[in-house]
Amino acid sequence: MTVDIPLLYQPVTPEAIDNAYKFYEMWWEAPGAVKALFHVALGLPLVALLIKLHKWSESAVFFDGSCIELASGNANATLVMHLATIVLYLTVHINSFRTFLYESTVTSSYTILPPQAPRDVPPTADERIEAVRVLAAGNALVGLLTLGVMGMQIGQEYAKRVEEREEREVERKVKKDI
Repeated sequence: MTVDIPLLYQPVTPEAIDNAYKFYEMWWEAPGAVKALFHVALGLPLVALLIKLHKWSESAVFFDGSCIELASGNANATLVMHLATIVLYLTVHINSFRTFLYESTVTSSYTILPPQAPRDVPPTADERIEAVRVLAAGNALVGLLTLGVMGMQIGQEYAKRVEEREEREVERKVKKDI
């Protein structure tokens, strides 16, 4: 079911809003194992990037984040894009869920998120619609950031292969000259 496209790129209809509520409620009420799997899928690339940080290869400097000098403005794109994805999830997604969905009936004993602050009045229909549209926009941004991370990793592998090929050619020429 596609729920984000009708909310972002088409005139918003009550049917599109209801579909989004149902879709996101399904994930909100999912068992803890499903949520844990989602969080592992979000955190595993970050762990992989952090493990790769100990390698000080030239391609790692430009692609992985081995050369993070935020003061001089030389921040690595892959690490920054993945961290931006996590920040979007924690700030936009969670708050949007809490605005348009009610407290989950699935008990979860392993949450690291702070409890939601009680509201004096329940959210209005307009606030709920705006929250689900903000969530859809956040999903689009996460998709673009994920494509950026994948593009940087593909670029790193390509640069590595080109460098290896050039090194082989130089070695071959040196052997030929000797």
